[in-house]
Amino acid sequence: MKKLKSIWQKWSFLRKLRGIFGLIILILALGFLYFKIVPFGSITYSRIWPRGLASGKGFIYDFKPAERIDLADSSALRIVAEPVYFSLYAPRAFDKAEVTVKYQDKLGTSTPIIEIGVLRDKLTGQYELQPIQNDIIDRYRFSLPRLEDSPGRLILQTEKYYDNPVEFAKDLQAGNIKNCPGGPASCVAAYNYSLSPAFSLPDYNPISPLVITQPLRGARQFYVYFKSGVWRLAFDFVDLNFDKGQDPITVNVYAGDEIIATESLPDNNPTPDNGQSEKKNIILSGQRAAGLYRVEVKASDDIVMSKLNSSSDKISFINKIWPVQGTGNLTLFTDASYIGVVTLNPASLGELGFGGKKFNLDKTYKQFSFSAGVGVNKINLSKDDLVLENSGVFAFSAASLINPAVKKVDRYFILSDNIKYIIAAYQRPLENNGLKTAQAILDLKKAVNEKNKYTFLISIPGLDGAPGASEYLEIKEISIKLTGKTVLEKIGEIFKK
Repeated sequence: MKKLKSIWQKWSFLRKLRGIFGLIILILALGFLYFKIVPFGSITYSRIWPRGLASGKGFIYDFKPAERIDLADSSALRIVAEPVYFSLYAPRAFDKAEVTVKYQDKLGTSTPIIEIGVLRDKLTGQYELQPIQNDIIDRYRFSLPRLEDSPGRLILQTEKYYDNPVEFAKDLQAGNIKNCPGGPASCVAAYNYSLSPAFSLPDYNPISPLVITQPLRGARQFYVYFKSGVWRLAFDFVDLNFDKGQDPITVNVYAGDEIIATESLPDNNPTPDNGQSEKKNIILSGQRAAGLYRVEVKASDDIVMSKLNSSSDKISFINKIWPVQGTGNLTLFTDASYIGVVTLNPASLGELGFGGKKFNLDKTYKQFSFSAGVGVNKINLSKDDLVLENSGVFAFSAASLINPAVKKVDRYFILSDNIKYIIAAYQRPLENNGLKTAQAILDLKKAVNEKNKYTFLISIPGLDGAPGASEYLEIKEISIKLTGKTVLEKIGEIFKK
């Protein structure tokens, strides 16, 4: 140390100045390399209101659309309508995001759920959503007997049918739980918890192949039940060529989580926004045992499925359906007690029938919600080009309707007599002096990373920013911890290859 001090004293003023500048440049270079490479595989960004640049404003940014955010008070991010999107700059790809949100809840009973998600598929606009708050689950957590309340799982039962969660999980896997003669799908409700109860139609025998000629727009998923032997699905598509982007189409057929058949069509049109429609076809077939399968159509909103020819007449569309270009007077069926309806087309405004009731659509771009009774409900559409959504399924006939999924604890959930169990992967937020803190873990391995940018979404179903409404969400802080491979792990992977 004395030697270094002696050397420093012998240096001239100019040399000392050069040394100081060199040290500053070295520190800046090391800092740049650290934040760019993230050598230890983990880094955290935070955005705190009302602080500005010092709070990581340049990393967590671009909150939009502006009409869903109230900027009158800069002390918090006030969300008055949903969904709200924002971006995260990340210097490289990561595996996981641990998101912490600190907020004040100014919401009402019609908006009991807050979720956050990351973009998984840019073509279809699919987000992976994870819970921040679910007031319905929290209410039943303290009013129903708790069979299990661990960080990974909450199990509630309306009565004490089980004393051991292991026994319950075993019976659930076998599809035979107590006081549930119709199977788990008839008496279990779930939130943020994957359940795949056994589903079979032992006496199923299709009368004739099903042909759907009602055009449907955009991406979709549907259940189909095939009897044993050869199955076949034939799709006719129309690429409207309205949008500038390319419009590839992929159809995947799943048995459980396994893809058993897939076909893709690239879009090689050099002028994809020329307005000249193109016809395209995909045919899939195979031979499998009798059972339920899930079909995924990955396509942009520029793609219309003009026809579907199936060897099975048991087909139900999952959560969403967008009929277009039809002749009107369309009849659909759903197993949910509510539907959300929105249209972008003024020509589609008018009357709609649901569950024997009449409702009126009088505004474009507005999310309408209509309720009916429990059971299978009929939907009568005098006009199409409407986007219909719920947590159930849609079918073109009551006989075609199948749904193996358990009931979802969404904002419309009511604990009816047939629900005996609730399962959730959800931890309620912590609260201190009115400020709540919640965490969500998001998988980034399959998330869209476009030019070092991840896109996130904040969803509060039912928050529509209606004039005069007093409900909103105030966010005080968003912190995102990114975790991925270290530099040494990446180097090791290179050597392995």
